[in-house]
Amino acid sequence: MFVAPIRAARPHDADRPADGDTTAAPRDWCPFCVGSEHRTPPAWLRTPADAAEPWRARIVPNLYPFTIERPDAGGAAGGQGPRPPRAAHGVHDVVIEAARHERTVTAVTADAWRDVWELCRQRLDTLAGRSDLAWATVFKNSGPLAGASLEHLHSQLVALDFVPGVVQAEMAAVTRSPGLFADVISSADRAGRVVAERADLVLLVPEATRQPFETWILPRMPEPFFHATTPARVAAVAELTQLYVARLERLVPGSHFNWWLHQLPFSTRAPAAARAAWHWHLEILPRLSAFAGFELATGCHITPLSPAESAARLRSPVTP
Repeated sequence: MFVAPIRAARPHDADRPADGDTTAAPRDWCPFCVGSEHRTPPAWLRTPADAAEPWRARIVPNLYPFTIERPDAGGAAGGQGPRPPRAAHGVHDVVIEAARHERTVTAVTADAWRDVWELCRQRLDTLAGRSDLAWATVFKNSGPLAGASLEHLHSQLVALDFVPGVVQAEMAAVTRSPGLFADVISSADRAGRVVAERADLVLLVPEATRQPFETWILPRMPEPFFHATTPARVAAVAELTQLYVARLERLVPGSHFNWWLHQLPFSTRAPAAARAAWHWHLEILPRLSAFAGFELATGCHITPLSPAESAARLRSPVTP
């Protein structure tokens, strides 16, 4: 559990002028718009890198983080067992994915969207070299039902000094069964649950879904770290995420969703067997219905569509 009172003060779209106010431009209230750079800290990274050119995307420190950087943090905390309360050491950034006030990834050009993923890869690569951090992720909250407070297109990037339990559980499963990710992909191939492929990346619907149209994106061959991936795979994940959002918006207009990246812990904090067999993966979860009492009580989920039917509908191309 993270206790972060400062998060209550973060800006919210509810603070924007009333819709009838035609004199207000988005940058008058939105801290992510071009022209509002003074409302965020200086960027860690931007594209293009040349500060003399207009920026298209930036990664900046989050002004309302749920982690803090402690100068006395000498090394990553262990990931096993309960620990007493302590300051949450880590990094919490915002990935501002467009200079204009865009609301969907489909509004960004393919080249600019690929550059966003390359910025994330570069930032993760930098954080991977720090001995005080154990693991990092990129995640997106798209829409209020998915936890977004601002509609301007953005993601978040978080690095922690411990390995979260869900990642530990996945590592343990892969250590026991090194062919686990290969089995996930081959099962999807056989059952018709592959939606699309780009380069050697697969967009598939997993065998057990929590919501209709839940998907994973992962490489066919093992690769433990997204921050060490190739330019071709960066381009492929960018293309597949845009394709997925376009298809989801066609099937369920106005839908909200989350996605998050699972890669291995940095350096040698993962077992050798897991490093050899792991496939970094992006999990995408639409928020089409609320998790109710049964789901919260049991961890079991009820969905009106089978995984195969979700995949079949997502495969249908977007028509003009």
